[in-house]
Amino acid sequence: MSRLFRTLLLLAGLAAIAGAGTAPSTAAGPVRLSPYHEPPWLIQRGKPVTLAYALLDRSVKGTLYVRNSLRGSYTPLSLARGAYCPGDPIDAAAMRRDKVCGDALVAHVPGTLTAGSKLFYYAVLRDPISGRSATVPVGGATRPQRVWIVDRFLATSLGAHRFGHVRTPDAIVARAGANDIGLTCCADPPGGDGPSSLDIAHDGSIWVLDRLNHRLLVWRAGHPARPVRSVTLPRDLDISDFALGRNGTIFIRAGDTADLRKGNKDHLYALTATGRLRWQAPPTAGTATAQLQLGPDGALYAVQSCGETCAPFGGHVVWTPLTTRAGRPLSLAERVERASPFEPLPGGLRLVTQLSFSVARFALINQSDEIVRAWRVTSSTRLSGMLGAPTLVGGDPVIPLEVSAQQHWEKLIVRLGPTGGTRVRFALADRPVVGEVNLFAPLRIGADRRLYELRTNLKTGASVATYSVGPA
Repeated sequence: MSRLFRTLLLLAGLAAIAGAGTAPSTAAGPVRLSPYHEPPWLIQRGKPVTLAYALLDRSVKGTLYVRNSLRGSYTPLSLARGAYCPGDPIDAAAMRRDKVCGDALVAHVPGTLTAGSKLFYYAVLRDPISGRSATVPVGGATRPQRVWIVDRFLATSLGAHRFGHVRTPDAIVARAGANDIGLTCCADPPGGDGPSSLDIAHDGSIWVLDRLNHRLLVWRAGHPARPVRSVTLPRDLDISDFALGRNGTIFIRAGDTADLRKGNKDHLYALTATGRLRWQAPPTAGTATAQLQLGPDGALYAVQSCGETCAPFGGHVVWTPLTTRAGRPLSLAERVERASPFEPLPGGLRLVTQLSFSVARFALINQSDEIVRAWRVTSSTRLSGMLGAPTLVGGDPVIPLEVSAQQHWEKLIVRLGPTGGTRVRFALADRPVVGEVNLFAPLRIGADRRLYELRTNLKTGASVATYSVGPA
């Protein structure tokens, strides 16, 4: 089970405890139907597929309407109660053991309908007891859900992972001794606390968040022995992550420890290059699954799952823009409108990701909404999630996966090949940093197309290691 799944199950359990013994209130009127639905973004042509709508009362009924890109009319299919596991059907038994399955309204789309280049569908749901109804998505037949139908996946087999064979860094490009950086042992979060995030500036300088000392440490490229300067950060902020924007802007994700009011204390902040506050904006709901990312257009993105609201299913991962290209904050409504489940990439490309325990699917989509390449990755060792944001290197996706077997965990960095297979593949230590401030790993790919990894140790301090992921 991935750390994200474990966190969602814990949150769901806490929510259930908090709500135990409390009768539901009807004073505000009936709550609208809002099902959990995870689209199967990449479907094999001619293969049947199951569509499911979960987190609904058992009294809800519905009909699914489906067509493909070769047909103009929709085929109605009844939605019936059944078991739903949010992954590839081959992994259903393992998902049931991990308690990430549940009851749902399901419809089985026959292989005769999975033809053409795309599948379009929408569901009409109704609750005869409460009188509530919903169309998902709300646009119905005019703006249906769209998924891609793949004629041929590029095959990539990872086989069985060999634990304990982690790669040695190509170089150490930044270091700080244990007395020169903030590190603590065995407090909350489990295992201690310390630096949790890094970024690489366009000039090659390496930036590390020294969160306990409320500062950013900066190393000049080619001078790893000691930082050349530091940027003091506001002391009343509990900072977990940061990203470097354009024109010297520093974006940080932090909780305001001076705010004694009830409610969420987390905010997004923009600072100047010297650490002075430019603006503050509210957070985006969800669980962060990667460091803050600067998109190809200069906008700042948060990569998040839906969190406890969709437990136990693991949750959608959404790329939400937080700022404009110029670095100004977007309103919450603008974020929702512009959010997408697909990662924006240079050249107008988007990356579609579909991850299960033993099968992962990836596809590059162009500006015409067509598939450029699609991969099907299989693994004999469990794929427990992604620990960061994929990146394009030389036109190939570089994917930071987490693999696990019993009590063994490691990161697996995979560069997918343009005709299938992998061009580069290597393992890294599971948790190279002290503490678990974030669920994701402190990994970045710099402008030089090298992978940078933050590593901390109570005895030796902090360092940033680099690894080649092949030619750019």
